[in-house]
Amino acid sequence: MSRSTNLVLLGSTGSIGVQALDVVARLRRAGKAFRVVGLSAHTNHELLAEQIEAVRPRVVSLATGEGARWLRDRFPDVQVLEGDGGPAELAALEEVDVVVNAIVGAVGLAATLAALSRGRTVALANKESLVIGGPLVRAALERHGGRLIPVDSEHSALFQCLDAGRKGDVRRLILTASGGPFLNLDPAARASATAEDAFRHPTWSMGRRITVDSATLVNKAFEVIEAHILFDVSYDRVSVVIHPESIVHSLVEFCDGSILAQAATPDMRIPIQYALTYPERVDTGLPRLDVAALGCLEFRRLDEEQFPAFATVLAAALAGGSALVAVNAADEVLVGRFLHGDIVYGDLAIGLAITLDRWRTEVADDGRPLDLLTVESADRWARSIAAGLRFDHR
Repeated sequence: MSRSTNLVLLGSTGSIGVQALDVVARLRRAGKAFRVVGLSAHTNHELLAEQIEAVRPRVVSLATGEGARWLRDRFPDVQVLEGDGGPAELAALEEVDVVVNAIVGAVGLAATLAALSRGRTVALANKESLVIGGPLVRAALERHGGRLIPVDSEHSALFQCLDAGRKGDVRRLILTASGGPFLNLDPAARASATAEDAFRHPTWSMGRRITVDSATLVNKAFEVIEAHILFDVSYDRVSVVIHPESIVHSLVEFCDGSILAQAATPDMRIPIQYALTYPERVDTGLPRLDVAALGCLEFRRLDEEQFPAFATVLAAALAGGSALVAVNAADEVLVGRFLHGDIVYGDLAIGLAITLDRWRTEVADDGRPLDLLTVESADRWARSIAAGLRFDHR
């Protein structure tokens, strides 16, 4: 009998984490041997407790001390780590085979590096690991021989389509974007939209930050950067098209003019499972895509004037150095302010542009090799800038 695959799930109480545990349960019912040895959450100790009851991990991590103490009292047989370093410690556990990194935000980078430094397979849903730490992740992969398997539906789609041809035959990677809830809204209404408006995403059910980033297309710009790093394809060969139905998740164009697309229902459990079982495919037990019932699928060119934040993020990518670190940190702060009603939708793109402009004049470290100290310094600098920005809403 084959040995169980030992998993650590980071960000277990978030949207991807909850769906990943559902996938593990489904795989177990299908006779696949998966064992969850570690879970991490940020502050939601009550949901984490329910997950502990369900999968009985050996170690868990929580950012807050009060919640960690509550868990220790309730589960004396479970080791409970606390603080921001907990996820990286879980990722480095000796018996772990696969680390599912579903943490949201820059804090996920340390855990990705910890897993890769030990040659682990990382099922990556934490896009910030590549957006702000791409060179560090590449170096860890080259030095220690770990593996990255993308969990994002778009990159999972590219990963699958690229299996059909040689790397040298690839002409272009094409990511699809739904366009979010404001795609057909007039500019004035879009600029004053609130968080409640942004949560009405037409096709996906996601976490709070990623839902807002999908509305601004910041998330899609991050995905362009991820594709560039994951598949070693230059930025001018990665494009985005608007596809409101979110049925086709990405496409690959080859040099002979052939285009391969991956299509599936918009359910994140499909790419999550593929990342866990690769290269094997297992019946998910989920609803199938009824192609005959789809009717027409729509594709449009991306209008960057309609989504100015998209262009700002890609400008930061081309600027190099810690520019992406700064823009990502500013986005985290600005989205938080948006969620609390402090700013409106239109301020998000403005704030990112201001942060990048100030980075060019006040930091501009594009000639310096990226390291963790540079990442941490730029992150702190940009958070301070974004927190202090004031916007004229007259």
